[in-house]
Amino acid sequence: MYSDIKSKNGDILSVAVDLQGPEKSRPYHEQAGAEFVTVVDEENSLARIFGYRAIPNGILVDEEGKLQFQQYGGFDIKKEETRGLVSAFISDGQISKQSDTRFDGPASDHFERGLAHYHDGDIEQARSVWREGIALDPENWNMRKQLWAVENPDRFYAGKVDYDWQRKQIEQGR
Repeated sequence: MYSDIKSKNGDILSVAVDLQGPEKSRPYHEQAGAEFVTVVDEENSLARIFGYRAIPNGILVDEEGKLQFQQYGGFDIKKEETRGLVSAFISDGQISKQSDTRFDGPASDHFERGLAHYHDGDIEQARSVWREGIALDPENWNMRKQLWAVENPDRFYAGKVDYDWQRKQIEQGR
């Protein structure tokens, strides 16, 4: 699909959200054989700007730089509906459905405060702050998954991401 997008003067910019840096996300980009650029948001900056609390996200911007579509959480290019939406947008700039994924969850600086502790080497304090943030905003999957990745790196960085383990954590209310 990427070659089709490029042939129509479109492009993809992928953003990995990982506070542990590009060395953690790079292997997944390489394994996928991705030809597009992936940058790493180690500071959770885009989540703060766009207000999303989960990934993957899709944002379509036209040639004039105007935001035409946004879906926060659940954007999956492997789904036929999503591929069709992107293809139509690349071909003629038309969007076939409205964005309906706005989040109005509680505003929290817990992710950023925890991140500051993490960068200062105080992992325990970072974990504590993130847990407080998750208690305030249980739907903040960015914060939850970063906490899980710090506490259980083998579930995230040792080959494939362990989604079954993540589902069990959710079922157990963690």
